[in-house]
Amino acid sequence: MIKLYLLLIVLGLLGGAGYGAYYYYKDTQERIQTLTENNVKLATAKAIQDNTIKTMEEDRNKFQKLNTELQTRLDIANTYRDTLINRLRKSNLVALSIKDPKLAEEKINNGTKKLLKSLEIISGAAPASPAK
Repeated sequence: MIKLYLLLIVLGLLGGAGYGAYYYYKDTQERIQTLTENNVKLATAKAIQDNTIKTMEEDRNKFQKLNTELQTRLDIANTYRDTLINRLRKSNLVALSIKDPKLAEEKINNGTKKLLKSLEIISGAAPASPAK
C-alpha cells in the first residue's frame, strides 16, 4: 500500500512538473509573439519618425535659404528707399509745381504709374493688357 501511495505521489509530482513546464512553454511562446508584434510596430513607428525628421530638416534648410534670400531683397529695397528719400529731400516739389505745374503733374503721375506697375509685378499679378 505504501508503494501505491509513493507511486501516486511521484506521479503527482511528475504531472505537476510536466504541467508547469507546459504552462511555462505556452506562456513564453505568447510573450515572444507579443514582443515580436510590438517590435514590428516600433520599427514602423521609427521609420515614420525618421522620415518625418528628414522632411522637417529639408524644410528647415529650404526655409533658411528662402529667409536669407528674402533678407537680401529687403536690404536692396531699403537701400533703394533711402536713395528715393535722398532724391526727394534734394528736390523742391513745391518750387517745381509753381514754376511748371503741368510738368510736375506729369512726372508725379508717371512715377506713380511705374511704382504701381512694380508693385503688381512683385505681388505676382498678371500684367494688365493695354487699353484700346
